Amino acid sequence: MRWWKAGRRGAKASTPWPCARSSSGYATTVIVVDEDVDPFNLPQVMWALSTKMNPSGDLITIPNLPVLELAPQAQSPGIVDKLVIDATTPVEPDRRGNYSTQVHDLPETAEWLTRLQRLSARR
Repeated sequence: MRWWKAGRRGAKASTPWPCARSSSGYATTVIVVDEDVDPFNLPQVMWALSTKMNPSGDLITIPNLPVLELAPQAQSPGIVDKLVIDATTPVEPDRRGNYSTQVHDLPETAEWLTRLQRLSARR
């Protein structure tokens, strides 16, 4: 299930907080994306973060939520602040640009990836 911040294009009138609060104790950061972004495709998520997220208004910190007691980032055992990053398309009056064109890999990307993997395997 996805949660959206109210006020975004195509957004449901709910907040992303339940997503962060109900995470299984592992997740301390939740990234919210539009339905046209596959949350399991890292390049698409990074594109959404790079083009749609504005740190001044799209970061929501939720203090003092439970996490696994052994989590290294917890200042108090089992308690952390969680972060929701809103990487959904902004709506009026926000005028940051055109969000309809996604960035695609260059044609030579596959060749470079193969070269880098070969170099890495030699180590």
